[in-house]
Amino acid sequence: MSKADQAKWNERYRSGAFAERTHPSALLEAWLSRLPPGCGCSRGRALDLACGAGRNSLFLARHGFEVTGIDVSSEGLKRAAASTEREGLKVTWIRHDLDDGLTVSGPFDVICLFRYFNPDVIRRLPSLLATDGILMVEEHLATDQPVAGPANPAFRVQSGELRDLLPDLEVLHQEEGIITDPDGRQVAIARLIGSLAGE
Repeated sequence: MSKADQAKWNERYRSGAFAERTHPSALLEAWLSRLPPGCGCSRGRALDLACGAGRNSLFLARHGFEVTGIDVSSEGLKRAAASTEREGLKVTWIRHDLDDGLTVSGPFDVICLFRYFNPDVIRRLPSLLATDGILMVEEHLATDQPVAGPANPAFRVQSGELRDLLPDLEVLHQEEGIITDPDGRQVAIARLIGSLAGE
């Protein structure tokens, strides 16, 4: 990501953008009961990529996961850290540009990547999964319909592309279509949830 793009995201968070988005992803919330339980009081390790201000990281931490959240925006992470302090939660926040690749080590019981499209990163995610781990990917889908989201087609997946990028995953859930976000916006979305095939 260019320095101009990083500055753009920092300015968005600094100016209060997405402040109303405190709810977790609807997909993550719906699948909570099916995520790996882990052992004892801990639900296991979770990785939230392109976490922004941390809404999904916070949701996972509230439900007992040991969470690492990664984002390029220092301002977004500042807001996320304030939320963890306010709620008494513990999340490891890492500022890192995912366009430079992944620098974390697995295995993770849950990996979330929501609405940040980088084919190289997506291809590598199964290698970070634990044996019984769950990978959840949600991307903006290419469409000719008037929907919210990125105008640049490079930031949208083509129909079937997520499956092509993750051929070795056992698919647990897959869908493509137009949905209404909690804030009322119509968005075209591709979703894939999977685990390591043959495990």
